[in-house]
Amino acid sequence: MNKELELKLVEKYPNILCDYGGDMKKTCMHWGMECCDGWYDLLNELLEKLDFISKHSGVQVVADQIKEKFGTLRFYYSTIIKPDFNVEPIVDKIISDVVTAAERQSAYICENTGKRGVSCSRMGWLRTLCKEEADKDGYIPINPRDAKYWDELNSKKNDKDH
Repeated sequence: MNKELELKLVEKYPNILCDYGGDMKKTCMHWGMECCDGWYDLLNELLEKLDFISKHSGVQVVADQIKEKFGTLRFYYSTIIKPDFNVEPIVDKIISDVVTAAERQSAYICENTGKRGVSCSRMGWLRTLCKEEADKDGYIPINPRDAKYWDELNSKKNDKDH
């Protein structure tokens, strides 16, 4: 993700992203958010939910690593129990569910543009891309139904061009 977008998130969620740019021997957040700009809104929404949970539960979520892996978002985190809070056991499950939901959503959001995307591959590399980005970079959909649909779109475009 570009630095400007990363810094907007760090400014909005300083407690969760407190290790951003930290010592590489202590945190993977040293390298920032290792994903493309298309997931900015998804990350912003995830961090907003985690920030709300942190403010109201007594459990502070801290991002350990944010990256793309196998074409989807990975959000690794730790939790710190704030002093003098009686933390409900369900809080850990809620945090886990919120993170898992965002990771699953990323499989349908183009990591470059934020538009609707599908899982694509090229020479063993996996990415979630919209048709335009996949075409630019030589990726093809993994799901045969998506590939067929994209082929139909290409045929219609070619028919219009001729």
